[in-house]
Parts: sequence; structure tokens; C-alpha cells
Amino acid sequence: MDKFGGLELKKLFRRDEVHLDNWLFKLHHQVNFFVILVGFLFIFGENYLNGKAIVCVTEQAYANQYCWLHGTGHLSANFGKEFTKCTMDQKEATEKNDRETHYYLWLPFILLLCMGLVKIPRVIWKTLCERGIMASLVGDEAQTGEKIVARFKKLKRRSVPYHVYFAVCELLNIVIILLCFQILDSLLNGKFWMYGANVSNYYKDKLTPEDQNNNSGLEKTNPMCNLFPTEVACNLCTGSIGGGCNDKSSFLCILSNNLFNQYFFLILWFWWVFLLFISILGLLYRAAQMSIPSFSKAVFQTYITPYGLEYPMSKLVLRPTDYFLLGRLAINVKGSTMEAVLNELMYKGKKPSKEEETIRVTISNGQSSGEEQSSGEE
Repeated sequence: MDKFGGLELKKLFRRDEVHLDNWLFKLHHQVNFFVILVGFLFIFGENYLNGKAIVCVTEQAYANQYCWLHGTGHLSANFGKEFTKCTMDQKEATEKNDRETHYYLWLPFILLLCMGLVKIPRVIWKTLCERGIMASLVGDEAQTGEKIVARFKKLKRRSVPYHVYFAVCELLNIVIILLCFQILDSLLNGKFWMYGANVSNYYKDKLTPEDQNNNSGLEKTNPMCNLFPTEVACNLCTGSIGGGCNDKSSFLCILSNNLFNQYFFLILWFWWVFLLFISILGLLYRAAQMSIPSFSKAVFQTYITPYGLEYPMSKLVLRPTDYFLLGRLAINVKGSTMEAVLNELMYKGKKPSKEEETIRVTISNGQSSGEEQSSGEE
């Protein structure tokens, strides 16, 4: 399937000709998008392409459709546990307070909304903030170091907002994840924020079968079943158009789709928590890079180390934002081009002195011998 909703899916995951962001950004707008997409496709197919989304203990097709559209409720605590396997917390179920759950209908559409939201920071960065700056700096393969440096000097005045906007978009990635958390929590009756933690605690403190038999009152409801029960009650009222409710019936229904929902949203919860954790670390890293010149310089040096360009970096004195822009450049050009750029910046077109050249060659040879030694040990 090449197209979905009029869009070519491969375009959503294709690589940029020029790298505009980093691996953390890609985790948000590509990997996170893909994780949500998997859930959307499965849940949408189960809800709307599977005729057995809900099955009730009745031969009435009307009852099945009614219960699916208008929601289902808790099974009464009077209903024997030996007849049920995965239900909501029955202590919450009373005749006056029977929580109706119809959010299953809206799950795929909320996931679709989150898919759109996680793309927003990337779109803002690419179309409103970056606006082809890196592409103009990289140029084509024939672009010389002298031309790149000339372009870099013109762009230096824009390096500060370039770096700041990138950090703001990284912050926006975190905001979007928190927003998706809140949207799902609101839909799922306030039970999603702590869903993964509650499931972990449940299995951590789960009683053995012997303890359950001896202390049935201590048994806790499985949070997965409480949020996504596979067995529910459906209350159906029938009567004449002009009269009231003449016949009220309650059926036991099976929501088989919730078996997938239980585990998918558990995985999604842990994935989002992990993504938030590393994104916050990334934001602290970005703040240090923006505010500490020596740290920013060290980060830039890690970009040029794979090329063997261990120059005497003390000669290169730039602002943190300039180092960031050069670091973006380093991952987009060849090592020979980057070497020409650094020569142009440090020596202004002049050749390095013999002493400086000796230092560079010595460092480069030291790297090569280290690699040969490590390969020999292998």
C-alpha cells in the first residue's frame, strides 16, 4: 500500500537530502509517528473493518450495535468473578453510578490527531525557522571551502536565532508529548497518566493463587482490565415511541479489541515516558551547548573527529551558536570539504605553518596506528 489518505507513506519517512535535525528530533517526528501509526491502523481496522468489534449474549443485532455506539458499563459486583476474567473495577459499579464507556469509538481518531501533532515541531522548524539555510550553506558537491566560508560569514548574524529556534522546537517536541498524554488521559477517564506505573505496581505486588484464595479481599483489579475491559455490561431499554422504558435488559458483552488496546497503550505509555526522559536530557544538553563556549567547542570537535581533523582548536574562536552551525555543516559535507572550511576559517586562506602541519599529521597518524592496533587485536 503506497498511499494512505491521499499521501504517499514513504514521503513521511524519507531521508532529507540535507540533514536538518538530529537523531533525537527524528525519534519524535519519525519513530514516534510510526509507533502511533501502527496503533492507529490496528485499532481502526478492529473497530470499523471487523464486524465482531463487540459481541453480546443476545441474538439481537440491534443490541450489539446499540451497545457499541452508546457505550458499555461495569459488571455488577454481584456478578460472580468465576464468570469473568477481565473486567473494570466492580466496586465503582452501582445502579446510580454506572460509568458508561464509549471512548473505544474515538481511540483511532485521537491517535490520528497525535500523529498530526508530533509532526508540528518538524514542520515549524523546516518551513518557518530553517528555511533552507543549511542547504544554501552546503551547496552542491562542487562547492569549495572558500565559498562555504564566505556564505558562513554572511549567515553568522543568523546563527543565534538558528540555534535558539532549534532549541525551541526541541522544547516543543516535549510539549507535544505532554499534550498527547493529556488528550488520551481526558478520553480514557483520567486513567492514562499513571497507566504504565499502575500496571507495573500491580504485577509487582500481585498475589499468588494461594494468597488470593486465602485473602480474596486483598485482590486488586488489573489496571489493564480496568481501563480496557474485555467483558462489559450493556444496558438496553426498549419500549414504545410514546411511552417510557417498558423492558430493561442487561447483557454480557465481549470487547475483544481491548486485548490489543491493553498492550498497545502500555507500550505507548512506556515509549512516551522514555522519549520524555531523553528529550529532557537533550534539552539540558542544548542549554549547556548554548551557554558554555568551551562545551560548544568540544561538541563541535566530536563532529570533525571522525574525519581525522584534529586541528589545534585553540586557533578557532567562535561563538557557541557558530559552532552549532558548523556542526550542522560537518554532518552534511565530506571530510575533505570540511578540512578546507576549517583551513579557511583558521588560516584565512593561508597554508598552515610547518609546525602546525606537523602537529596535524602526527595526530592523524596516531589515530591511524590506533585503528590498526585495535584491528590487529581483533
